Amino acid sequence: MSSLKSGRVLLSAVALAAAFAVGVLISQVWFSGSSDDNIPASPGGAAEGGLPPASTPAEPNGEPPSGDRSADWQVNSDAPGSNQAPSSSAPRDDAGTMPAAPESEPAPVVAVLDKEPPTYEDALAIAAALAPHTNYPSDCMSPLPHPELLPNAPRAYRFGIHQGVDFLCFSLGRHAVAALDGRVVLAVGDYQDPDPDDRDELLDVARALEATPPFTLLSLYGNYVVIDHGLVPFIGHVVTLYAHLHEVDPDIRVGQTIRAGERVGEIGNRGTHAAANGDFYEDPHLHWELHIDNQFLGAGLNTEQTREVYTTLFSEALG
Repeated sequence: MSSLKSGRVLLSAVALAAAFAVGVLISQVWFSGSSDDNIPASPGGAAEGGLPPASTPAEPNGEPPSGDRSADWQVNSDAPGSNQAPSSSAPRDDAGTMPAAPESEPAPVVAVLDKEPPTYEDALAIAAALAPHTNYPSDCMSPLPHPELLPNAPRAYRFGIHQGVDFLCFSLGRHAVAALDGRVVLAVGDYQDPDPDDRDELLDVARALEATPPFTLLSLYGNYVVIDHGLVPFIGHVVTLYAHLHEVDPDIRVGQTIRAGERVGEIGNRGTHAAANGDFYEDPHLHWELHIDNQFLGAGLNTEQTREVYTTLFSEALG
């Protein structure tokens, strides 16, 4: 009986000790969860068992960042202007860290393609330098005495100016030949002339713009060939164009080399008003252009200056 009583006393002591230990454990957990001045964890805090989130730096005006920007807010103390907040849309590297701002913004690259055309003196010098190598591109009538057939003559029907030289032939069967050695870069030999009304509507756009759009001008060339003569020292990039051809020579192909004097095609009137009306025999002529660095030779010159430049260019070809 005494042993049973002592066993009950021992069991009660063990239960009391266990209860005391549980109470101590609960109190430790309670006080641990109430630390940090009872500040509740933010919704974006660390996961259970992880590190607490770092404190969020203030905005430049002393206010904490608003909304979700706190996740994007990073300041690089080594970068100039580090007291400024980078945009949340700024690019990041593979690790998700915003790269440091460059010390200075790079200057934008601006490609300027247009430039002032050569002066009269420079145009004369170009013509004189090319003259020994230039072949007369047609055996038709010389245009030199006729300003309306030379560059810079007005072309009121399309609100533009003439960019080339017109060699009037008066009949089919005459040939255009390469003026210089070069390589064919473009050849259109299957041109279909538009109906007169369609052609007029194209030109109505030019009238409305008071200028000839580049692709409208291209549509007026009919069958044509373009030859690239390369970069000529002290002159520039030289290109010639042969337009209004009745037909392109069948041996012409893009990429082939061609020698000065070799046949380009038969001269005609394709692309003109007469051809649009179905008359392919009226006023056949070669429209020929010479371009230096993407500008026709003589651009901006007056009538007499233009005539002198092209007289110089063809001086040796005409003997």
